[in-house]
Amino acid sequence: MSYLILNDERYYQLLSELIEHSLLHLYFKISATTRFTPVQRRNDILVRFIKDKSSEARYKSLKTELKRMILLGRNKSGDLERRLVDLNQMAMKLSHDVNHLQRLFDLLNHLESEHNYSSQLCKKNETPIVDVIYLLQDHIEYCFNTEGDQIAPVSILFESENAGSLVDIINQTGLFIAEMKEMNVDQQQAHILLHPKENSSEIAA
Repeated sequence: MSYLILNDERYYQLLSELIEHSLLHLYFKISATTRFTPVQRRNDILVRFIKDKSSEARYKSLKTELKRMILLGRNKSGDLERRLVDLNQMAMKLSHDVNHLQRLFDLLNHLESEHNYSSQLCKKNETPIVDVIYLLQDHIEYCFNTEGDQIAPVSILFESENAGSLVDIINQTGLFIAEMKEMNVDQQQAHILLHPKENSSEIAA
């Protein structure tokens, strides 16, 4: 049975948002460790995140779907990540407009797959890792509205010998307008702002 109810726009928006946030949370967790993360561990991470979200009043309409996801994640033979990825791809095909949160998800995937720049959330007093893109948790939660539209610039922090070229790399994707907010040449550290680009193009295959 599909989780998508296409005749209820608000329902669809909430579900799409939950899927995107769940996958982003999973990939940030995975990027924080150098060890291989097996399917069962991935399931556990997703189940905990989704279970926490199920207590929020705004997701009340997704109660049945959240239970299904949690049951799948707790099943020894289940692969919740694969199900969420499939649903996310389905949502992309069915939606005419790609929201900004999805574009951020696409951008991070592109930077990792094409340039080997992984990404994770900033942690207080943590020493930054070279060639890792850091995002602020507050920006993930508050720079996007409930429809996934960007309402404020998203900050990313990046330390690398190639830090100065990241703005051009991001702009070439057509997903966001990247602005170099601050660059420390000696430390090779960049603070970059991502602004929404309304007429974004798809990343070339």
